[in-house]
Amino acid sequence: MSTQGNFKAGEFSIESLAIVNQENESVDVTDLAIGVRLYESIYNKFNTGLITMMDGLNLLSNYRFTGQEYIRISIAQKEGLGQEPEKKFTIDKTFRIYKVEDVKRPKEAAQLYKLRFCDPRMFFCRKKRLSKMFRGSYETILQQALIEDAKVKPQEFDWFEETEPKNIQFICPNWTVSKLIDYVVNEANIGESAEWKNGMFFFQTLNGGFRFSSIDTMLKREFPVPFSYRPRSGEETELLDLNAAGGLNSMIKNFYIPQQFDTLRGTAKGAYSSMQKTYDPIRKQEVDFVYDLEETFKRGKHLSGHPLIRTGEYEKSLTTENQVDPFVSPQVTEVDIDFPPNESYDSNVRYDFTSSHLFDNEDTLGNDEVFQGYKSVDNARLERRALMETLQQHKIVVTIPMRTDITVGNVIQLEIPAPEVSNKEDKLNDGRYLITDLSLSLNIPKNEGEMYLECVKESYASKVSEVKPLQEVEPADKVD
Repeated sequence: MSTQGNFKAGEFSIESLAIVNQENESVDVTDLAIGVRLYESIYNKFNTGLITMMDGLNLLSNYRFTGQEYIRISIAQKEGLGQEPEKKFTIDKTFRIYKVEDVKRPKEAAQLYKLRFCDPRMFFCRKKRLSKMFRGSYETILQQALIEDAKVKPQEFDWFEETEPKNIQFICPNWTVSKLIDYVVNEANIGESAEWKNGMFFFQTLNGGFRFSSIDTMLKREFPVPFSYRPRSGEETELLDLNAAGGLNSMIKNFYIPQQFDTLRGTAKGAYSSMQKTYDPIRKQEVDFVYDLEETFKRGKHLSGHPLIRTGEYEKSLTTENQVDPFVSPQVTEVDIDFPPNESYDSNVRYDFTSSHLFDNEDTLGNDEVFQGYKSVDNARLERRALMETLQQHKIVVTIPMRTDITVGNVIQLEIPAPEVSNKEDKLNDGRYLITDLSLSLNIPKNEGEMYLECVKESYASKVSEVKPLQEVEPADKVD
């Protein structure tokens, strides 16, 4: 183990911060850069970022900036004395600059401006159109499009999960590669045992490559170091590794909760229940599929195991009108009763269709299809929409010291004490969150940075109706 005397929380080293233009003229901008922001998200296909420059060399004119330049950013977190970080935990990416903004002249001989950049493959995916046939599983279709049309190298695939069915045939109707990726992500499924049907995500990590991962896998990827919201003393961290549990880089510097729930949006968007009416033009039949949050949570373990809302119970419309005694519960009549949120299927209705034998000449519907086309035979699309809304319900944003070994798509343990006198255990929230968005903020002159992690709670550790925290509070005269 190493001492912390020579280190600061969030300290990093820079290997490269260089820009090159179309004429292969390169310049090291380490001394010109004030700050760098890098972004990563499970909802975004590619990494993006920006760099703030205090430029006394007039690079915009002398290097003929046109939005066709490239910038290499190579940084690594600090480890112990004399130790080098593992290669897989460093950031080394080449981005394409696509925008110059906020140009100012704070000094007579210097300009202040921002350069926005993105992964170069974002350009190919947005401009390249595909009009061809794909066959195989969804992950095969996705890999083929990325390698052949988006200039992604096979060694850049960090994680690609197998999906079902295996015999898809799909004709891409002049879509961009980006739209094809969205289609595959929305339609792919890992099988009937999935905790969420159609729960796939495609994204790029800063310290690695591309991932095509299910929500099931992400909820099982646990970052090994917990983070706690308490200050660190010099004596406490003197013998601890900088990035270990209890070390300087495992401290939560700040946090805020932008939203803990929004049941109005959740109800309207189908987070708790919904219905799909599917028409079969061959059989001339309409079939109804329903999504029930409680039924979905019976599959798998999820993040913590139980829905973020009361399910299976009729909702009461309560009022304090004419309430005299605050210790007596108000009367509720049958008129004040509503369906449980997980059974209010009409709150969100989707209309769809399904077709059989699109790609063969079978004359009997009962025969197996060689290749399958568009299918809508269950509530998978309802569950996908519910998952996306559930990940918007309970959010927390934490600020921690900069480190390059964290990625989105991992579960993180946040130890944040309750804002009350008693130290009783929170039986609902076990402090485990899924990281969905990540932002690195680097102070280049100081070689010091912070990370902003947006995390979500997909489920609670206990059923809401079974936890009774007020009954566990000790009398006031027993509290120290």
